[in-house]
Amino acid sequence: MNYRIVHTSDIHVWDFPVNPVLWVGKRTLGLGNLILRRARKFRKEQLLNLAATIEEDQPDHLVLSGDVSTTSLSSEFEKIHLAFQEWLGDPRSATVVPGNHDRYTQWAQRRRLFDRYFGNTTHNEPYPMIKNLTRGLDLIGFDPCRPQPISARGLAKLSHIKSLRRIVSQIHPDETKCVIFACHYPGEVPREFLRFEKGHEMVNARLVVKSLAALHCPVYWLHGHIHYPWRYPSPTASNVVYLNPGAPLLKRKTGISFGRWILDWDGVDVTAEWKSAPNSARELVDFA
Repeated sequence: MNYRIVHTSDIHVWDFPVNPVLWVGKRTLGLGNLILRRARKFRKEQLLNLAATIEEDQPDHLVLSGDVSTTSLSSEFEKIHLAFQEWLGDPRSATVVPGNHDRYTQWAQRRRLFDRYFGNTTHNEPYPMIKNLTRGLDLIGFDPCRPQPISARGLAKLSHIKSLRRIVSQIHPDETKCVIFACHYPGEVPREFLRFEKGHEMVNARLVVKSLAALHCPVYWLHGHIHYPWRYPSPTASNVVYLNPGAPLLKRKTGISFGRWILDWDGVDVTAEWKSAPNSARELVDFA
């Protein structure tokens, strides 16, 4: 058997709200940053090309690990939903977990905008949630994201960690041979990238890592948040490997990467390969 997962993150589709009410509060800062920086760097006009590239990868399951939007606008979520509609209609075909930009404001959080568009991919269950992808392969979705006045920190609530431990304890080694953990934040960051984590880390991350370390099987932690692609084996949990695809629509000197991880499950092992546009291949930092 062969089961393929394609994972990308931090697409950061952006839009300017027509309604002036939506410019107030934290979104004012975000939109100011968008006008000055992000609108030039994140090439939203390439979104459909990214979706077409992923379609060529022929995934059985698509994972988007957060920050599909920039300021949690309905119009941003709509663009993502339209681009990936082939997968998003069925939770067997896609999993979308939120990033901090998808929980950007209290206004968006109260209205559960992200969940309206993508909640069906996690069966509209509270986080953490688990679903079986195929024989021997399970996926756990985790959401530490919350609106913050200034910082981009996430919080793994103790109640969520307790729920995660319960899920882990119920995973049977005879049935599950590998776990995909979809969470916007990494639990650990390579030393070379620690400067990007200041003010952007997940509080209680070590407790999440410790919970996953209790599993008997390999865990592939699919995340984003820091816009550089890497493969990073956990220094504290021997069964955990972090896979960060980078930001696929972020324009760098080498162009737009369309970066994504391809994970092929053969019923026994996962083979993970980072794919990108030809000129961007050297961006990957592989710590394996």
